[in-house]
Amino acid sequence: MATTLSTLRRYVRQRLLEYYALVTPGSPLVSPQGTTGASTWSYKITATNGVGETEVSQAGSTATGNATLTGSNFNRLTWTAVPFATGYKVYRTSVATSPTTTGLIGSPSSPTFDDTGIAGDSATPPEVNTSGLSAAFWTEDELLQIMILGARDLWRAIVDLHQGHFTTIDATNVSLTASSSTLTGVPVDCFRVLSLEPRDLSQSASTRNVTFRPMPYQSRQFMEARASSSFSPSEGGVIYYDILNAGSPVAAPSIVIAPQISSAMNCRLVYTNTLAALTESSNNPIPGESDNALIAWTTAWARAKDREDRMPDPSWLAPYATDKNALLVALTPRQEQEPEVVEDFFSEYWGY
Repeated sequence: MATTLSTLRRYVRQRLLEYYALVTPGSPLVSPQGTTGASTWSYKITATNGVGETEVSQAGSTATGNATLTGSNFNRLTWTAVPFATGYKVYRTSVATSPTTTGLIGSPSSPTFDDTGIAGDSATPPEVNTSGLSAAFWTEDELLQIMILGARDLWRAIVDLHQGHFTTIDATNVSLTASSSTLTGVPVDCFRVLSLEPRDLSQSASTRNVTFRPMPYQSRQFMEARASSSFSPSEGGVIYYDILNAGSPVAAPSIVIAPQISSAMNCRLVYTNTLAALTESSNNPIPGESDNALIAWTTAWARAKDREDRMPDPSWLAPYATDKNALLVALTPRQEQEPEVVEDFFSEYWGY
């Protein structure tokens, strides 16, 4: 399952030795086990980590508990796990016949606990959350933006593997209008064009014999095509195209063509897409088990804030580089099945 950026950010805080405060647990569900009765028992929960303890939860109670709790007749407590908690503390806050003590009765590591008549220590549950910093040195948005830059750094490297990890097939928006030298509807996230063809390639399509061929805009072929008369796409032919201007994420690139056509035609554009806008609720968009790389990148650049030279921490950049290289190795090739037939190197030129 993909990991959200907000979750990775919490792991970064742990490596920065700046624990963000845990959320307060919800009230526990109390379920009598064995022989029930008509006695009321109440409990409250806190969550703990390496720094401290949350404030206490709201009480969870049962009114059908046995008056005397034993290993056979006991109260089972369950509650929702708190993210990043390393443990919990269970406080008994009201009693029946036996035991008669309140206070801390257990410190389980998972969100379940059986009260079999354990003596309480009479402690009062905490009302202040001490599990993290109230005023963080690194803001949530600051760490998020650093992590997004790390994702974009990994995206650039993965794109250059040419393995189609970030590929979009647009068969909806792109078209070529009559007497136009530029495609319309090019998506704003288009970074690199992989192929261009008529949208309808069925046997009955009138445009199925049109071929798009990439060619530099200033080449002799392109210049001759620009000077040619427009043709009907139903008659078939070759259209040269080239990609100009900055492209995504600055803006959609311009895809220029020549020669022009005399009637409109819908197109299918296959392209490498840039990353979508990322927020703290976004999943990590980088494939190949890249969580550790993003954590190392974010920790390294966050440490620049408290370093005298304001440079990223080299001791964290090193594991980032290691993870990045391992990631690129693992992501290629994507297809390891050997082809049964090897195409002739010159088959395209001989037309077979």
